[in-house]
Amino acid sequence: MLAGYISANRVDLARVNRQASMVSLFEESRFVSREYKSLESILSLYLKRQKPEVSTICFGVAGPVIGDEVRPTNLPWRIVGEELKEQFGFKHVTLINDIVATAHGIGHLDADDVFALNEGKRSATGNAGLIAASSGLGEAIIYKNGGPPSPQASEGGHADFAPGSQLEAELWEYVYAENGYVEAEDIISWTGLEIIYNFLTDTQGMARSSWFDEAEYKASAVIEKALSGADEAAVKALDIFVDCYASEAANLALKGMTLGGIFVGGQIAPRILTAMDQGKFMQRFVKKGKMERLLADMPVRVIIEDRAALIGAAAVAREL
Repeated sequence: MLAGYISANRVDLARVNRQASMVSLFEESRFVSREYKSLESILSLYLKRQKPEVSTICFGVAGPVIGDEVRPTNLPWRIVGEELKEQFGFKHVTLINDIVATAHGIGHLDADDVFALNEGKRSATGNAGLIAASSGLGEAIIYKNGGPPSPQASEGGHADFAPGSQLEAELWEYVYAENGYVEAEDIISWTGLEIIYNFLTDTQGMARSSWFDEAEYKASAVIEKALSGADEAAVKALDIFVDCYASEAANLALKGMTLGGIFVGGQIAPRILTAMDQGKFMQRFVKKGKMERLLADMPVRVIIEDRAALIGAAAVAREL
């Protein structure tokens, strides 16, 4: 069996140990997505290197899976299960959304793989929610109806961004003037963090530092400067980002009635854990008027294990 995680930034592949009692991966490899013209070229290279005999694969892909096909949201690729079967001789190919893959992986994480922002009062029978910001913003509700947890994919990250303050309303106007629309992931993503910094220096009179223009990965540079307190605009940008992230997490929690808790995944949250753990995330998460008490009781946990989606894809492959 072969499991995979495909995003705009990277492709992770690993073989799945069929004999182990728990999900166990080996022969793991990571590729930079944009260095390859297609998933097939990466698969060819991996299979040539490892020379495995593979019959069953499951890939978690950052994009909407329609039937047997998915076009990754931030990559110029087209992935079709039937075509992978024909080209590589696989017997079973399953494509799932990457957030659904992450949701399947949650139950296979160790206690040290998550960090509690709010212990809350977890309901064993309540739904859970998953929100994950990276190159885009993924959201899913994990339904519980008496059987095993059932993750439901969504494209909630492309829903409208809702400002929660006057400053965020001005941020909305800044992005709208450029795009003609403002999605949640326009703000809550790597690109969003860069946009927030530009907004502050372009419209709010904050000094723009040379390091920002010189940085190859601007959002990462903003996080570094913000956490060290070395740049006022970076500190403010990260504050706004955390507020918006928390607000959207609360929106998901209310829509999914997630008494089982909210999980925060993706590549960004573990990087800014100290900023989130200062109480700011939970203050904004709870700030929802009539539902404040409900939200205050919900567990909120950050997934630290960056292979959660790969582990989840492996779990699905084992079930096949």
